[in-house]
Amino acid sequence: MKLISLSLLMSLSLPLYAVETKLTEEKTYCLRWADRFLSIKDGANYGENKISAAKFPKYVNLCLEHYVELRNMYKKKHLNK
Repeated sequence: MKLISLSLLMSLSLPLYAVETKLTEEKTYCLRWADRFLSIKDGANYGENKISAAKFPKYVNLCLEHYVELRNMYKKKHLNK
C-alpha cells in the first residue's frame, strides 16, 4: 500500500515540476523582454524614474498574457534577416 501511494505521489509531482519550469522560463523571458523594451522606450536608466519603473510590472504581465504571440513574432523577424 505504501509503495502504491509513493508511486502515485511521484507520478503526480512530475507534471507539476514541468509546468513550474515552463512558467519559470516564460517569466524569465518576460522579465528580460520588459527590461529591454523599457530601456529602449524610456532610456537606459528607466528604473530611476518612478513613472517608468511603475510600468515594468505592467509590461511583464503584458508579455505573459501574449507570450506565444511575442515569441512567434520575434522568431519570424529573426528568420527573415
